[in-house]
Amino acid sequence: MDKHAQTGAVAAPGAADVADAAPLSPAEWQFASTQRAGLYGWFARLYAEEVSEQMFRSHFADKGFAPFAGLAELGLEAEAQRLDAAIATLRAEQLPRLELAADFAQLFLLDGKTSALPYASAYAGTDSASPLFGAAEARMRDFLAASGLSIQADFREPADHLAVPLALMAELAGAASSTEDIPTAAATQADFLRTAVLDWLPRFVERCQQALPRFDVYPALAALLLGFVRADLAFLEDVGGTAAVS
Repeated sequence: MDKHAQTGAVAAPGAADVADAAPLSPAEWQFASTQRAGLYGWFARLYAEEVSEQMFRSHFADKGFAPFAGLAELGLEAEAQRLDAAIATLRAEQLPRLELAADFAQLFLLDGKTSALPYASAYAGTDSASPLFGAAEARMRDFLAASGLSIQADFREPADHLAVPLALMAELAGAASSTEDIPTAAATQADFLRTAVLDWLPRFVERCQQALPRFDVYPALAALLLGFVRADLAFLEDVGGTAAVS
């Protein structure tokens, strides 16, 4: 699975865009899928590892780069503005990338009591001591195998690390952009989001808000991600003709 897939700056149509409209044409579906794949790839990279110097320059140092800006059209204006404000605050620091790296370590690399572990297994139980490498990790490996994909050798994390399902969604969206069976492709992606992402992502996002790193970049990013995934699920359910899940 290529966690270095290209990102996009334009959001896919939201649920409101398709609810009262005719079914998407192949061209519209291809455009939406390509943009969605880019956004999932962008989120996956930011959770896969600490931001490198090159990534910081391209994603944070340049005020004109805002791949999440289009998400405001999905009703996520507050979340997008929060992340933009957090990045602006970070830019004012003398060593902003190192500060961001310190926050990454505090949030995602420490124990589960003081951080927000980015593993589905950590949220599988009713307490914060849920074992890692549990059923959620095995389930994610099954998802990868069913898609004919595997984790890159240089990504030394368990399969239920948040970056993995996000990267898989990028792959699914990108591959589906050329499909002729749009409803089935949309329903397949919606089912994956419900069963492999949204069953634990809200608890992860809540932990990010509670962990209180020095800067608000990662908590804001988590809130934006949750809003995007929920909006994307609504979009896919409308396209796939499935009932919305509460």
